[in-house]
Amino acid sequence: MFGISLRLISILGLLTALVMVGLVIDYLHMWRRPWRVGLIVAILGIAAGVALTVSAVLPAGNFYGPVFTEVRTKHKIVALTFDDGPYPPYTGQILDILREYNVPATFFVVGRNTIKHPELVRRIVEEGHQVGNHTYSHIDLLKADRNGIITEIEQADRAIALAAGVHPHIVRPPHGFRDAVVMQICREKGLKVVEWSVLSRDWTNPGVQTIVQRTLSKVTTGSVILLHDGDGISQTASRAQTVEATRHIIRELLAQGYQFVTVDEIIKRNGES
Repeated sequence: MFGISLRLISILGLLTALVMVGLVIDYLHMWRRPWRVGLIVAILGIAAGVALTVSAVLPAGNFYGPVFTEVRTKHKIVALTFDDGPYPPYTGQILDILREYNVPATFFVVGRNTIKHPELVRRIVEEGHQVGNHTYSHIDLLKADRNGIITEIEQADRAIALAAGVHPHIVRPPHGFRDAVVMQICREKGLKVVEWSVLSRDWTNPGVQTIVQRTLSKVTTGSVILLHDGDGISQTASRAQTVEATRHIIRELLAQGYQFVTVDEIIKRNGES
């Protein structure tokens, strides 16, 4: 765990300065014997910056704090999750499919979208699905200050509570981006950070079969699948491909003997043999 409460952008700024100093030292032929110290410092600074950035954006990185991406189990269980909603008509269409196959899912909803369509969040809860916090405005939390991060999480929580009477205890930062401060705030709020292990890039609308193939090729026992019923806060892009792909994914995984569970349930079953 990375315990220092510094923003990633600040650390990268310091590393950039360090790299520049190292390059200048090397250019001026200072401290070149027996090692080119300036060049070595620059290379180490670049490597550190890359490593810190990768840890902030990759879903499975635990450097800044523990995140949940999948479980280790021999049981054929998966968690189906949807981001960026609610967004009519697509959220409702996905809920219809889930009801048809009696499959639970987890929806990470955006606060501003929840205020626009509270009836959909209410339906999500009433039909037995789980709701997670996906911030209020779907902003990149790496670019927000501490107060901004807190506001994004708290406003989304209030919107969800007003719509459906529940307070989520799981959160998914937009794009999955987080640093030490984001993780610290989530811990203070009692929120478990949930990422994913299966990504189909369905938001690019690559075609129904592509979404299905990308998803099924990566699924294994304990997977957390990420799909999108929404489109950030712009709510302009079609999610019809995701709706149709969801039906095919559910049908195929059920045929393979998989059981669908919520994020809460799959976390509880971590490590089961």
